[in-house]
Amino acid sequence: MKIRLTQLIDSTNIPPALVRAVVRQLGGWESFTESAPDIANHGIDGGFSGFIYYRDTEAFAKRNRANIASMAEDQARDFGTNVTEMIQNFGCFRSGPKPTDSEIGLALYAGREKEDSVPVLNALAWYAGEEVARAYNDLLERE
Repeated sequence: MKIRLTQLIDSTNIPPALVRAVVRQLGGWESFTESAPDIANHGIDGGFSGFIYYRDTEAFAKRNRANIASMAEDQARDFGTNVTEMIQNFGCFRSGPKPTDSEIGLALYAGREKEDSVPVLNALAWYAGEEVARAYNDLLERE
């Protein structure tokens, strides 16, 4: 059975506008459905169109900041942690310095990023892409 975008949106708590934004960023529904299983299983940092260059991920995170924040807040609550701690523990920060609470807060809520906020914005874009891909993969497995 072929899954449709509306089915994905109905199957998840991810804000619908964010689901659509990730699908668009990955080049549309067909491209998304081809990439989503790889993203869900191996991460988005392997080089997926629209999520490779900082200029793209930074712009995506800024455009979708409110929906990313909403998803992160819900997920952090489910995990029993706070948003900044959850983000600091993203895999992309394992090998380098973790962003501070302030850097995350500015990037996620204030819209007043500094130059060193770009890695945080990149991580937020990747997070959104991976969560939508996981939701699609989960739906595939249930079908």
